[in-house]
Amino acid sequence: MGKKLTVYFTSDVHGFLFPTDYATRCPKPMGVLGEIAQFHKDGNTLILDGGDTLQGSPLTYYYHLQQGPCPLARALNEGGYDFVTLGNHDFNYGPQALGDYLRALKAKCLCANVEAPGLPIAPWAIRTMANGLRVGIVGIVTNWVNRWENPANLVGICVKEPLAAARAALAAMKTQVDFTICLYHGGYERDLVTGRSLSDSDENIACKICEELDFDLMLMGHQHLAVAEASWHGVHMVQTPANATHFAKIEVSDEGTIHSQLIPAAVVDCSAYEKEYNAVESWLDRPIGSLDRPLLPSDKVDMALHGSPIADFFNQVQLEASGADLSVTCLANDIRGFSQQVTVRDVVATYVYPNTLTVLEVDERALRAALERCASYLNEDLTIARDFLEPKVAHYNYDFFSGIEYTFDLSKPVGSRVVRLTREGKPLRGTYRLAMNSYRATGVGGYDIYAQCKRVREIQKEISEMILDQFVQKGHVVVRPSHAIHVIRSAIDGDRIC
Repeated sequence: MGKKLTVYFTSDVHGFLFPTDYATRCPKPMGVLGEIAQFHKDGNTLILDGGDTLQGSPLTYYYHLQQGPCPLARALNEGGYDFVTLGNHDFNYGPQALGDYLRALKAKCLCANVEAPGLPIAPWAIRTMANGLRVGIVGIVTNWVNRWENPANLVGICVKEPLAAARAALAAMKTQVDFTICLYHGGYERDLVTGRSLSDSDENIACKICEELDFDLMLMGHQHLAVAEASWHGVHMVQTPANATHFAKIEVSDEGTIHSQLIPAAVVDCSAYEKEYNAVESWLDRPIGSLDRPLLPSDKVDMALHGSPIADFFNQVQLEASGADLSVTCLANDIRGFSQQVTVRDVVATYVYPNTLTVLEVDERALRAALERCASYLNEDLTIARDFLEPKVAHYNYDFFSGIEYTFDLSKPVGSRVVRLTREGKPLRGTYRLAMNSYRATGVGGYDIYAQCKRVREIQKEISEMILDQFVQKGHVVVRPSHAIHVIRSAIDGDRIC
């Protein structure tokens, strides 16, 4: 190839602009500002982002509520970004917010499998570097956007299958370039060392893309995993962790060899964004009410065994808002929990997703199928099952129910571990209305059964807003424990934890 190239790559920053996780005011090595401060751009440098920029932090939620321009575009402009693609969460606030962001960006948006007339999105681009190297970039996003997203947020937008779109885009530019990059908001489906299959869905297909298309560099997102110096079928592969904790630096030598590394974000001065920072922090520290007790997380295994008062609270909110018979909720991988005196920070750092509420009609068969998925979370030795840790850490795919009582026997094979299922101590009869978040209602996370259930009601209000409303309306909230879960570890001695 004979011409050097440097690429800086970020992905899944989820609106984390400042050096804070918003759980406290203590600075941490994270945030877009702490990444771009380390970029050194010249004519042979590209700066790229892999999507999931507009949602996921209290900052993005605050600006969504205020209906004001989010400062993320400004930061990316100051960082010198050249191209971005879209992530599934970039659609969460609808086409107007997405369009405002893209039009404010100096970088060009590339997403070959998204058709959105009126939005500045192209399938691919060619950039000729100062040294004459011609670089072709194709952007794509997982088509599971169609499964997850509220249809109202996709009006006028069509998300197609990504492999075919990438194939067509690569073919259109291949003869015009020296080096090719796939900017993919999706991840890998095989262990990159052993080749073992990690998933049988098409949510993540980076390996398949590398097998069928001859890109030189695959830049991945979505799974939030730390990947550098990896390859698949001769394609160099890179992925960054979430929330702007690390960025990737990729260097292509004169000989065409590729090396990559992940670099931590720095803790930097944010005085240029002081107004935005103070506005969000003041809003987060605003008292909104109280609880009868603090609701704090314990470790993942303990919550799976004994339940969680945080999950009890979320289910209580969902039941009151929906009038359903039963409720189910999950907890994010990392949550703050609630102090007894509750602030906005407690809410938005504990219920972190932009989900709305869906009510499904379920029967005992559907509930058992869903509970069997929950029961597969723990191995008999009380370690967490690999399916919830690879290829992406997904503790949020373990669900907590309210309105039923159930027992798991971990000594039994996965798929036959639910040994008791009752409602108020009695066998289930007929059908029930089950409230859950809109994400889970699509059947993702291993809960395919929900996609077969009748939808009774859609409540187009974010669950985090429902939680805030609880305190606005009541001031003081008493959380009722569910006492739903019982776990047996041994069929021989009946060792029960309850």
